[in-house]
Amino acid sequence: MAVTADPSLVEPAGPRVVSPPQAYHNPIRSRTDWERMRAECLADPGRFHGEIAKRELHWFHPAIGANGAWITWDDATQQWTGYDAVTGVSLHAGVSADYTPWSRAFNGDAAPFWKWFDGALTNAGFNEVDRHVLAGHGAEAAIIFEGDRWDMSLDHGRGGPVDCYRVSRRTLLLESAKCSIALGTLGVKRGDRIALNMPNIPGQLYWTEGAKRAGVVYTPVFGGFSDKTLSDRIHDAGARVVITADGGYRNAQIVPFKTAYTDPALDDYVPLSAARSVVADTLDTLTLTRERIDTLLAAIDDTLSGEITVQRSDVMRGVGRALQKLTDAHDFSASDASRVRTAIAAALVQVPPRVDAVVVVRHSGIEDIVWREERDRWSHDLTNDALQTILEAARAVGIAVRTEADLLALSDTQFVRAIWAASPPVPLDAEFPLFFIYTSGS
Repeated sequence: MAVTADPSLVEPAGPRVVSPPQAYHNPIRSRTDWERMRAECLADPGRFHGEIAKRELHWFHPAIGANGAWITWDDATQQWTGYDAVTGVSLHAGVSADYTPWSRAFNGDAAPFWKWFDGALTNAGFNEVDRHVLAGHGAEAAIIFEGDRWDMSLDHGRGGPVDCYRVSRRTLLLESAKCSIALGTLGVKRGDRIALNMPNIPGQLYWTEGAKRAGVVYTPVFGGFSDKTLSDRIHDAGARVVITADGGYRNAQIVPFKTAYTDPALDDYVPLSAARSVVADTLDTLTLTRERIDTLLAAIDDTLSGEITVQRSDVMRGVGRALQKLTDAHDFSASDASRVRTAIAAALVQVPPRVDAVVVVRHSGIEDIVWREERDRWSHDLTNDALQTILEAARAVGIAVRTEADLLALSDTQFVRAIWAASPPVPLDAEFPLFFIYTSGS
């Protein structure tokens, strides 16, 4: 008996051809276009990039209306347009066509320390999230998440991600606002730093966007780096809070991020500067000559030169070398050396906590995770509290919402107004740092 295959399950012969989408706008159509634009940029970089920046970004103008406004240049109408900074209502800025949000687009006076857009105020979080919702695109997908776990039985045997879902622009704004409020609850304010060590999950974007809207500087640390590398960067960045996850998936295995990286980075390592200070203070309490103290400190400096954070055993190794040198020179008794070693070891245990909090995103559901009550906080506990803050603030400005579903059911403009009642994007200087990242030396 002949069997006819279902056409929908039959692969077409040969490779599948995918037509690339057409670009909506591309000013470079030829080599001549490229050379012309390059010449314009070299001749006047401030004018060249300023023309792009004024129409592609929104800038904060504090003197428009009663609340200030986020404005951008509209080529179609040849006007500055934007949104009221409290209500989110669309408006015409009412400023002249030759207005610029900055006093000077490019400042090269102190080269190579160039400055861009002197005097201008903006916010990356607003430009990346808020303005797209205000423009009526709240239901569009901001993120399409595909998890690392793979199921080969999906898509007719081609395989597909176990976890796959979309995050709308509106949901991204809400989650970002929750994280921004949560950072404030933890005592983090504008200009403070945080570090992130997370798998590639939407929570990573929620927390970074939350930091951007609040003017909090963040440093992302790749999840494959060692606990020592994470420790160094937490300290070098001056991070007050670390955002991590219970675990992530890699090569069909669970990687316990908090247990494998974050906890050892904070518990097993101490900043060299703090360790040296503890040792110096301890030595000052002992009946030692200045010469002996200097010998001990010099040995630590020599042993740990170039390090940012160290294990306590590394410090004790330097101390041990100095004590051995002193005893070999008959300048120290064995009992005196033991007394010094014990005092320093005890003092190193008392190095102050390195961060205010560790925020843990629940992702892989690892059981029996090691928990430090004085330091660790679940992300969902913080963001659930932040949601209540948003709902209360929205009701205070006359928006009747009781649940998250009520919020998400609002029109885009009302939704933004409700969010802004509790978490407005902070206007920041154009040169304000957004994040900083360390190279691996490549």
